[in-house]
Amino acid sequence: MTTPWVVLTALTALAAAACGGAFLTYSTFTTRALGRLPGPSGLAAMQEVNRAAPRSASFMALVFGPALLGVVLAVRAVLAWQGPASALVIAGALTHLLGVAVVTAAFHVPRNDRLARLDPQTDAGSWPGWLRSWVAGNHVRTVSGLLAGTLLLASLLV
Repeated sequence: MTTPWVVLTALTALAAAACGGAFLTYSTFTTRALGRLPGPSGLAAMQEVNRAAPRSASFMALVFGPALLGVVLAVRAVLAWQGPASALVIAGALTHLLGVAVVTAAFHVPRNDRLARLDPQTDAGSWPGWLRSWVAGNHVRTVSGLLAGTLLLASLLV
């Protein structure tokens, strides 16, 4: 792999892993703390998190940047096949694309949109179930981001 591709692969790997790390914080302690709040407070706090997340350029870059760059890297890996290194690039790119970007768009965004329409005072009873399903999906994003970063970095070592 030439130097620009090595650098792009390394940066994409680091961004994917950082994304997985950001989701890890939600899976391990942020959502647990929100779940301990009284229903209306937890629901309202999550609504605020969901309003802030799409407005954060750095968050959006971590979620969708590695997905877009991964597609570029995967196409290059196919066109300039280098055996196991190319296979690892493709695996890492697909892992982030499907496990982070698609899960975010297809699973979390619709749930977050439904949560945004709830009234914390009258709909708090749905909060525990919503939180459980949201966290389960977030575990997928966590593992996918970390795995994608690992696979992409591994492609530089073979």
